Amino acid sequence: MQTVLEQLFQAAPAFPTKLKNAAKVILDHPTLVATSSMRALAKKAGVTPPTMIRLATTLGFDNYDSFRQVFKSSVNGRSFEERANSLQSISTTEGLPAIIRDIREAGIGNVSQFYDELDLDKLRHAADIILAAPNVYVVSAGGLHWISSYFHYVCKMAVPQMRLPRNNGNGLIEGLIPISSEDVIIGMAYHPYARHSIEALEFALSRGAKMIYLSDSKVAPLASQAEVLLLQNTVGPQFFPSMLSVMTAVEALIAVIVVQSGEEAIRSIAEYSEIRRKSEFYLN
Repeated sequence: MQTVLEQLFQAAPAFPTKLKNAAKVILDHPTLVATSSMRALAKKAGVTPPTMIRLATTLGFDNYDSFRQVFKSSVNGRSFEERANSLQSISTTEGLPAIIRDIREAGIGNVSQFYDELDLDKLRHAADIILAAPNVYVVSAGGLHWISSYFHYVCKMAVPQMRLPRNNGNGLIEGLIPISSEDVIIGMAYHPYARHSIEALEFALSRGAKMIYLSDSKVAPLASQAEVLLLQNTVGPQFFPSMLSVMTAVEALIAVIVVQSGEEAIRSIAEYSEIRRKSEFYLN
């Protein structure tokens, strides 16, 4: 990233006005390239998205995505400690409002990018695979486990064959021992990739299970072996990866599963609702 910024600094004085405005925003706020969508960054610079593309190609990149990837890789490569230090540094120099603004822009940008790049056919295919499987296992580790739990809790109302292996101290693999080639595993892994998640996915694949993979990159571990790969950007100014786009992807997938399931899903959801009503699970 630093090399690109130095190149941009040297070239910017000779740029026409619009390119110069775009360059200034990037030089002043380089992490925004990684954490904001192209559209949001263009708006901040007072230019149109094609100007951002032209800036990237002027610097020798094939497109804006390859230009942005340099900045994403740099941000992703920093440790949690370095990111936390960056938060404190920004707070000292620019104030707390700047941090909240950057978090907002990154979150909205990540969610917008997911929807802008979403292939609905992939989502439908994932839903069909899930509905056809006798067992569907959802796995993730660390800070992502709560999202797996949410996915399982909500989706099992429509798809009773959902399973959620627990990490009992020996990793997630013990909960996957019954998995077979007829089953499906839904994995979630984002940089930095948790070892327990990857090991669990490797085990499931070794048993012949189909994998639906939610991740942040086409070159993430095991991404090439996914039956369906759904990508979300998790880069943000927070010291831990942003999970907003991940939750967006989970909610979208659940919705398509319910739609594809038809009356079966409605009957199953109705059963859950009736049991919870009788047990007074929810306050009126």
